[in-house]
Formats: sequence, C-alpha cells, structure tokens
Amino acid sequence: MSGDRSRTDALDAEVSESGKRSGGATRNERRVSTHENGNGGVDLGEVDGGCVFNLEAELQQSTLMCTRTRYRFSTCMFLLHLYKKGHRVLNPTFASAMKERLEMPRASSRTSDATMIYPLLPRYCHGTLVEPLLWDEVTPDVILEPIMAWKDASMGASESKISAYRSALCLLFRDFNQMQKWQSLSPTISTIINGWKKQVARRKKEFGVDVERGVSGLPFKLYGVLCKQLASKEQSGPFAWCYATLLWNLVCRSDNISYINLNHIKVKADHLLVYFAQSKTDQEGKLSRYPRALYANPLNPWVCAITSLGIFLACVTTRVDEGDGRMPLFQGSQQESSMRFRKAMHKALEDMNLEEFGLEGDMLGTHSFRKGASTYVSSGGTACPSSSAISLRAGWSQPGVEDTYRRYDSAGDEHVGRVVTGLPMHAEELALLPPTFVPQSSEDEAFIHQCVHQCMDVAKVNVGVARMCLASIIYHLEELKRCLPPNHKLWTDCVITNDDLCTRLKKLVFCGYDDDSEAQRMRLHSTGVPPHCSLLRSLSQVRDEVQRLLPGVEREIGKLPKVIQDALDEAVEMGKIEGAPLTTANLERTMTRILEASGVNNLRDLLTPPSQNEVTIEATQERTLAHYGLRSFVQLRRDFHVPNMTLRKAWHHWTRGDVSTHGRPWRLIQPNEVGDNSSRERLKRYRKMMLAIEGEIPTNIWKENGTFEDYEGMFDEVKSKFNFVPESSLKRRHGELSWDTILRLKYKQHRSAR
Repeated sequence: MSGDRSRTDALDAEVSESGKRSGGATRNERRVSTHENGNGGVDLGEVDGGCVFNLEAELQQSTLMCTRTRYRFSTCMFLLHLYKKGHRVLNPTFASAMKERLEMPRASSRTSDATMIYPLLPRYCHGTLVEPLLWDEVTPDVILEPIMAWKDASMGASESKISAYRSALCLLFRDFNQMQKWQSLSPTISTIINGWKKQVARRKKEFGVDVERGVSGLPFKLYGVLCKQLASKEQSGPFAWCYATLLWNLVCRSDNISYINLNHIKVKADHLLVYFAQSKTDQEGKLSRYPRALYANPLNPWVCAITSLGIFLACVTTRVDEGDGRMPLFQGSQQESSMRFRKAMHKALEDMNLEEFGLEGDMLGTHSFRKGASTYVSSGGTACPSSSAISLRAGWSQPGVEDTYRRYDSAGDEHVGRVVTGLPMHAEELALLPPTFVPQSSEDEAFIHQCVHQCMDVAKVNVGVARMCLASIIYHLEELKRCLPPNHKLWTDCVITNDDLCTRLKKLVFCGYDDDSEAQRMRLHSTGVPPHCSLLRSLSQVRDEVQRLLPGVEREIGKLPKVIQDALDEAVEMGKIEGAPLTTANLERTMTRILEASGVNNLRDLLTPPSQNEVTIEATQERTLAHYGLRSFVQLRRDFHVPNMTLRKAWHHWTRGDVSTHGRPWRLIQPNEVGDNSSRERLKRYRKMMLAIEGEIPTNIWKENGTFEDYEGMFDEVKSKFNFVPESSLKRRHGELSWDTILRLKYKQHRSAR
C-alpha cells in the first residue's frame, strides 16, 4: 500500500502535463467556481452557462482530493486489466478513448499506462465524460478477477490493497450514479474476499510465511537513535527531527503533521496543545475541538518534541503564504513535506545498523512511527493509559457502544501525552515539569521577553509556545553543543550563540516537580500525572530525608555501648551503680539518664528537619560597554566565515552582530579584515545582499543605532521585495532559503529582465 501511495504522490503533475498536450479538461475546468464572500462564507459561482448550484459536483467533493487521487490509481489499474483482456463489460467508446490516450507521446519513459488514462476518470463531476463500463454486464467475477492477478509475495494481494481496491471501485460506481448496482454486488464480493482472507491465513500457518504485513512498528529504542541521527544533519536536520518527534508524540498520520498550522498550536499549563482541523477518520472535523497534549522530555532532548520544535522555529523563518493568510508549520504542499521527510528518514536509516533491532530498511516507513508509538504507549509497561484514551488520540473507532459513551476528556489524553514522550512510566520522573522560565523580577521578565523575540518570529508563533520552546533549548544546550555539528543551523542564531545571554537564561530556567518551592512560587502544576507517581514522589522524599538523617542517628547511637558497658562493669564490681545500691529502680534511673544524654529519647525531634529560612538572592547584572550603548573594537577571529542562514538571521547579524564579534555588527566588518580568500569573497557577497536590503529601506524609517525592534521593523518593511520564485523543488519555501540563494536568484532575475 505504501508503494501505491508513493507512486500517486507525483501522479497529478504527470497527468497535468499530459492533459495539456492532449487538450484534455483540467481541474479548474471541471470544478465548481467558488469565492469567499465578505462575511467569510463561500458563495457558489456559475458553471457552464449560469448553473448556480451543481448538486452532483458538491456530492463528488464530499471525498477528499488526496483520497480520490489514490482511488483513481486503483481504478485505472482495474480498467487497464479489462482493456488488456478485451473484456466485454468495457464500454467500446471508453475503450477507444483509452487506446487513443495510450498511443499518445509520453512525458518520460517512466510515465505509466495508468497515468495516461488518468484524465478519463472524473475528478469532481463527470459531466460529459464517457461511462467506462456497461453497468448491466458487471458481475462479481468481473470485480474480483484482477485481484487474483495482483500477486503480493506468494500469498495473493494484501488485505490493505484489497480494501483500497474495493473502496476505489465503490467510488467509481458512485461517480456514475450506479450505487444501486454496487449494493447488489457488494454482499457477494464481501463473502468471497473474506473467504480468501481465511485461505491466506491458513497457507501462512501451513507454509510458515511471515505473518507480519506492511511496515513494522518503530521500537522506542530505535526511535531515539533515529531522532539523534536526524538531528545531526546540517541541512535537513531541524525539519526532519521536528517532523519525526511530532509524528511519534501525536500518534497520528503523516498527512496530519504536514497540515499543522501555527494557529493550531497553543500552550496550556505545562504542555502544548495541537489541534487537527480534519483527519482521515474525522472528515467533517467534528473532533477538531479536541486537541492533542504535547509534553516535553527533560531527561532526553533527542526524543523531546518541544526541543525539536523550538530548534526548527529558531532555524527557519516562518512567514504567511501570499494570498490566503495561512501559516503552515512546514512550508510547501503536503506531498512535498511528506516526501521530504521520507527521504531524510531512509537516508538516516542507511547509516544505521538495523540488524541489532531485527529490522531492515524496507520494513520501515512514515507509518512506522504511528504503529510504534501506539504500541509503546499501550504495551510499553504495566501502568499504561486506558485503551479508550489511546484510541481517541490515534483517531481510531472503538467497538460497540464505546464510541458513544467513552468520549474525549483532557486528563486521559494528557496521560497518553506524558507516557508517549518516553518518560519512565513507573517512576516519579513521569511527573516532571517541562523546563520553564521563572523570572525573579520584572527586569528578568523583560530580558526573557527580548530573547524570545530575537530567537523566534513571535509575530507568527504563539508567544507562550516560543517561550516554552526556548526554555527547553537552553535547558539542553550543553548536550546540543556536544552532539550537534559545528555547521548546524542552530549555531547561526544570535541568542543561542551568545554565551552571556545563555548563561543568564540558564539561571532563570527551572525544571523539577510541582512540590518544589520554586514551582509553588510560580504556581506551576503538573497535569496528566497518574496517582502512583504522587505516591512514588512522597516515598522518594521520605527516603532522601532518612538518608540525610541516618549518619547523625548512627553517630549518636554508636555512643551507647561504651557508656552502658562502663555502668554495668561498675555495678558488677562494686555492687553499686553511681554510688547507690544496685537495685532495679537505681538501674532504671541510670539507664534513662544515659539514654537522655545520648539523645535517643529525643529521636522524634532528631528526625524533624530544621526550618530553613528562604534566602532571596538579588540577581546581579554585569555592566558592559554594550550596556551604555558603546562597542569596543575586537579583532576578528582567524576562522571568521559567513555561514549559511536565512535572510532574517543574516539581517540580525548585520545589525546586531553575534558572540564571535562580541556584539560588533557585521556591517562594520571590512573585507580586508578577513585573511582567507574564500571567506573574504563570501563576505563581499554577504555585504552586497545586506546593502541591497538597506537600499530598499525608506530613509524616513532608517536608524543608524536602532533597537532590535527597529531593525526588525525595517526588515519587515522590505522583505516582500526579496521573495523570488526559486526552482520547482524549493517552491513556496522562501522562509528556508539562505541569503546566498536569494542573492543568486536576485542576479538571475536581473539578468532575465535585461
């Protein structure tokens, strides 16, 4: 099934090209014309001579276009089978049209027969298209015959392929208003297919064929190794790492990740909320108001979705797509994002030893994350969340009346969200709060706010989301510095590369439990925590307190044997104890005095921890020349080199500098200060790009010594003038293009204009 889907990803492009050469109808010519009205609704336009509302077209649009594309591919395979067999149920007129299209010139040698006949089937409304079959002649054997020709290994067609094939033909019958005919054939077809499934299962049992079909689930251990491998990639790392962690933590399909919008990511208490406006099992969007809880993993940055999301947002400049106001998390079409991640994943798997996990590269795909995450969260321990909460998060229907009576509630989904992050479900660490900024004063709050704005484009990203993401990055910064390559995109950020800023931010980050004093001061509370974690936390606190007091208790009790032995020796030798006759009363009085002197009688007071006075430490701030608006001249490092970064990041360095120049703006750096020839030429290109931006800024808003907000406003004023149309492979991904690529496109546009 995954192979069919990968073939259909690029099918529309090939069909569009062949349709243009053959004069066939395009999508725009067939669909109903619509436009948005002033109230945000949709008005139906006129189609072919004044039809205000096309009921048939609206019924056709009830099936998603991506679903219809995959179904049309299966339908084309079915019709090609009938055509090659010369079957009598194929409409002669349609067969002639198929023959004509199959004889046409093809876009490339890889263009398949299915692609050539693709335009003959309806996209939305069939209109005057020729009906492909003689419906009265169709019988169950006609429908089932192609399945026997599609061999998968030695066990016949796979179950998923049969289901997709049956759904595709059902859509074909519906498109041509033949549902009554399909309903008459469906019972017989279902009975025969169920019989085939039993035969396949029996043959597997008898011949020992592998019972697992489709892609395998991704084990959690392999998931962690894969995430670290993806994160270490210099170019595709931020995108692929973020995509992988979201795919695992949200237990969803790849399509849902590709369509995530920045407006659909919110922050709540100690976690993020991600909304899905539509999914495969919720086509009408009835469940879109129920979000998925996304938690951090403070113990392992490589599987932490909050950390990977923050690094992606810090490395990639987000923007609003022209014309429609959308703010997608991953720019480009759904197919582009999905295929881009699939390529990065398989490339990373090639560099790994999968034999130790009992897997092979072709056994894993994007759906392996969904299988692996659902398996881990439901069977990864003996204290797993409820099956209903898991099914609701994964978008699965529940059996019987459970769908009616077991509905979504935030607590169940939050429990799933905590477990799926990889936090130990049998330990108190499951209740850990995420790394959070805890300012001690209004000055600290202003400092954090400024750093968040400099690191991420908070005009597009929710401020609370950006704040939580930056806190996770700062918390894991030492591990990231140790493992990420020097040329990683993260090291082009002005905040992350400034040691002074990061050191101060690190002091303001808290990560612990909600019963810690700092958490209670900030009123932080852990959500989605099962009751056994609270008990384990209490036992852990008792254990720590006992271990703290145990040396003192042992020291005091250790004094007892010698004191008691001396008193008993005196009593035996002298017949007296402390000068008094040796009686029971005198012996009891002497022992009581010895115990009181050793403090054992006050053991309860000894075990009571002493009160601790809270000490408020005033945050001190180091005064530097930059604090007073001055900059000292610092000689450039020998290895100074302008790295690849987005245009916005390049502008940050041009106006604000970075830690390598001690805050000296790069616009003050002259080429003769750079010793290496290649670095000097690259600096010249960089200056040309930045001077081009300065040249577009109106004189009335330019400030020589502006603030960060001033320079951001200048850039936003002119950024639209540098949105050049790149190659097709990079189309609609302007926010990820480097300054060097934009400069090259600018020269290319200038030459073409001449």
